[in-house]
Amino acid sequence: MKSDFFIDRPIFSTVVSIVIVIVGTLGLLLLPVDQYPQIIPPVVKVSASYPGASAQTVTQAVATPIEQELNGVPGMLYMESTSSNSGGFSLTVTFDISTDPDLAAVEIQNRVKQAEARLPAEVVQNGISVEKQSSSRLMTITLLSNDPKFDEIYLSNYATLNVVDMLRRVKGVGSVSNVGSRYYAMQIWVQPDRLASFGLTVKDLQNVLKDQNRESAAGVLGQQPMNDLDVTIPIIAQGRLSSVAEFEDIVVRANPDGSLIRLRDVAHISLEAQSYNTESGINGGNAAVLNVNMLPGANAMDVARLVRETMKDISRSFPEGISYEIPFDMTSYISQSIEEVYHTLFEALLLVILVVFLSLQNWRATLIPVIAVPISLIGTFGVMLAFGFSLNMMTLLGLILAIGIVVDDAIVVVENVERIMNEEHLSPYEATKKAMGGLGSAIIATSLVLCAVFVPVSFLSGITGQLYRQFTITIAVSVLISTFVALTLSPALCAIILRPESGKPKNRVFTRINTWLADGNRFYERMIRRGLVHWRRMLAAFGMVLIALWVLNKVAAQSFLPQEDQGYFTVELELPEGATLERTREVTDRAMKYLMSCEDIEYVLNVTGSSPRVGTNQSRSQLTVMLKPWEERKSGDIREVMENVRRELETYPESKVFLSTPPVIPGLGTSGGFEMVLEARGDATYNDLQRAADTLMHYASMRPELTRLSSSLQNDIPQLYFDVDRDKAQMMGVPMSDIFSTVKTFTGSVYVNDFNMFNRIYRVYIQADASYRAHQSNLGLFFVRSKDGAMVPITALGTTSYTTGPGTMRRFNMFTSATISGEAAQGYSSGQAMSILEQIAREKLPQTIGVEWSGLSYQEKHVGGQTGVVLALAFLFVFLFLAAQYESWSIPIAVLLPLPIAGVGAYVGNMLCGLENNVYFQIGLVMLVGLVAKNAILIVEFAKDEVEKGRELVEAVVMAARLRFRPIVMTSLAFILGILPLVFASGPGSASRQSIGTGVFFGMLVAITVGIVYVPLFFVWIYKLKTKKSKR
Repeated sequence: MKSDFFIDRPIFSTVVSIVIVIVGTLGLLLLPVDQYPQIIPPVVKVSASYPGASAQTVTQAVATPIEQELNGVPGMLYMESTSSNSGGFSLTVTFDISTDPDLAAVEIQNRVKQAEARLPAEVVQNGISVEKQSSSRLMTITLLSNDPKFDEIYLSNYATLNVVDMLRRVKGVGSVSNVGSRYYAMQIWVQPDRLASFGLTVKDLQNVLKDQNRESAAGVLGQQPMNDLDVTIPIIAQGRLSSVAEFEDIVVRANPDGSLIRLRDVAHISLEAQSYNTESGINGGNAAVLNVNMLPGANAMDVARLVRETMKDISRSFPEGISYEIPFDMTSYISQSIEEVYHTLFEALLLVILVVFLSLQNWRATLIPVIAVPISLIGTFGVMLAFGFSLNMMTLLGLILAIGIVVDDAIVVVENVERIMNEEHLSPYEATKKAMGGLGSAIIATSLVLCAVFVPVSFLSGITGQLYRQFTITIAVSVLISTFVALTLSPALCAIILRPESGKPKNRVFTRINTWLADGNRFYERMIRRGLVHWRRMLAAFGMVLIALWVLNKVAAQSFLPQEDQGYFTVELELPEGATLERTREVTDRAMKYLMSCEDIEYVLNVTGSSPRVGTNQSRSQLTVMLKPWEERKSGDIREVMENVRRELETYPESKVFLSTPPVIPGLGTSGGFEMVLEARGDATYNDLQRAADTLMHYASMRPELTRLSSSLQNDIPQLYFDVDRDKAQMMGVPMSDIFSTVKTFTGSVYVNDFNMFNRIYRVYIQADASYRAHQSNLGLFFVRSKDGAMVPITALGTTSYTTGPGTMRRFNMFTSATISGEAAQGYSSGQAMSILEQIAREKLPQTIGVEWSGLSYQEKHVGGQTGVVLALAFLFVFLFLAAQYESWSIPIAVLLPLPIAGVGAYVGNMLCGLENNVYFQIGLVMLVGLVAKNAILIVEFAKDEVEKGRELVEAVVMAARLRFRPIVMTSLAFILGILPLVFASGPGSASRQSIGTGVFFGMLVAITVGIVYVPLFFVWIYKLKTKKSKR
């Protein structure tokens, strides 16, 4: 279908464009909004508990059998586990990004089932949970009250009963977790001395509880087969107990004299919290803290809105004195980041329109690109929806860069029509027909070259591939729509809107621009002629450019993605190992008081007794510090706030402090910065690992490139070693299991069975009263029964002594491990920081200590450094397309050779601005390949045609350069000004915008000042070489 068809049918052309706009608008309304594309590898979490067991015991009895079964599950990248002294075990398996998360969870579930036969019975009874980990926290909701009757236990359970289930049903919500939760449980607080005085053991109590607190069916009267009965009657009986009074009345033993020993005679019973390991609060007050995680692929903005609406509905039925707040909402950062990108988009559009107006110097001519560009951009949204993309940083940045590209097609059409109309004095209609006759193939060719740059890059694997894909396909689609509009709507509008020049003199501004362009053109021509004369110097300079590019690529700071100010950071307080929750709470309260006095801080969430690095631990406290909105802050940089906080908290003598920023990509790792894992391989022991971690931390702390270093390894904690005299126990007929279960039940809390309350099932726990499990001497009050019925204190069956041991044990890929976390100091990149750590490990650590990376560092290590591959693909595909287009292997070389000059400009500009070679910069380099090649094609194509018509080679090239100078400069300026807002970006998400804009900005500046001089030179040299070869 020729362009004439659309020129003759302007209404048809307009309708097609309107349909594109309608489809694009629908796409824009329906597209999910998120910070990044779906680039987070699937993670499956396995949790289990073995109450009363030490970290070492949990590792041997729980971690080892489960990990042996899970090792090598299809698609697994790595697995890491934590075993704690509280008996807790958690394991996370991280999969390749291409793995289906549902299938991965099913596979893990099946393998855990196979491991159950080798696990302690109590671990299986407590339950082993397998769940897909939600990719990222969407928001945090807190329930709080100043009324003392609504304590933390009440708030936590009120949230579980009345809020959590409602939120889980909200469309798009993946999971809702009650942080530091204190679920109700029936606690049986046993008095061991009274128990022993009645000749009872804790095992007797467990058996009685299991017997008298049970749910069972009692049958039905009149069950078939039966005659002469009109009705059947079910028999009901009390099954599970549900109140403290009912548990107190449980008969433990009926004596021969008719007296009864009830549970209340040997224990006191209360409805309390299931666990007291952690406490949560907000701004120094008690609170129930709920984390809401989003389903992958859901629209973050819609989910957050629905959650807020649901909370508003639920809050209407809150008891008086309870309220809720939403201190953390990821969508506020996302929406502000996206809003900033939209601002940049409009700024870029206005600057591009300004350049177009100054270039075409005619408001009628300017109107056509102004109409064409929005159609191309809006139409792209429809295709994005069809591809399953989202509105995120990558796709919107792609659209910003696309503005400067898509405007080219419209400018080329309008400029050509105007030139023919004024030179040949034709009507707009005739001029448009003639112009489009020779333009169609050129427009399609340049568009295909641009697509040839972008599309192959999107086939890269892993996270980088996902990031590239959304970016490059967005640009490629906008370019293709722009081409279609340039061949359909633009010529139709040209025939209707354009008018021949009136012959009036141009105004002063336009005259100056034309004079400046004419002077530039003459200077450009002189430079080409001089370059052809001094060709050896030019070649030498080009050789130096190639060397400079190689050197710059080597010395440029490498990183994966830039660190963004997401509006919050994490503080971890570490007290000496073994410190009680009470001690940790005192330090936490003091830190909270200081943090709340800081003017830039709005909320502080605390989870006392927990740490992101070591899990549940009474000597740790985690504070999540939320800053005020960007526009309300006094300090411009989050690093400044963090530095002030660090200086203050480091003055606390009883604790260490670690500060960290959130992960660059939410859900990928536990913090921003790097995560290095040291592994005890071969015959290396836990002590060897401790020494290795200390050595690494010592040398790393001396390097200025590294900051905020921390290790997951804890100091050994005091432990009481109970050495059982096994011979004596056998002689007295006391089973070993009775000895250990007695000590464990009294000191560590054992889950017996369940009870019903509030239409839910809660657990029954049994342990000694607090005063009976505080000191070593209390063990003398714990009795077991011998085979002759005598009550024997367990201290008579063994000896106790104090020792030390690990409080938490971590494993990575089945090796005992330690994680070293930290960040690159100001002015250094994560790539440099990781290289330094690897160097220290190589030089200072023994061969038996292995080194791995996890979280974002794993991705950076395994998918980073792809700049070469990306650029090679872009070069190769452009070369092949041009070779096919010109039916020549040599001419494409003239187009491609000037590209390194633009590359040097990009690297130098990036380094001058203190930026790094990251994914965004690499995307910018790919962009440069397409843009610089497009400019070179304009000169080479014209020169080739002139040479074939018989014009002398040098004159043909000079003529081509002279004629194409103005369109190249004006379209390049349109693009450069279009990305100027990216270079000077500020506010949320500005680091990403600067990273992608700066390299392209400086690369294009160098390309249109130095690069375009080399295009004619390379064409002449290559043409001469080709001619010489053909003569031989």
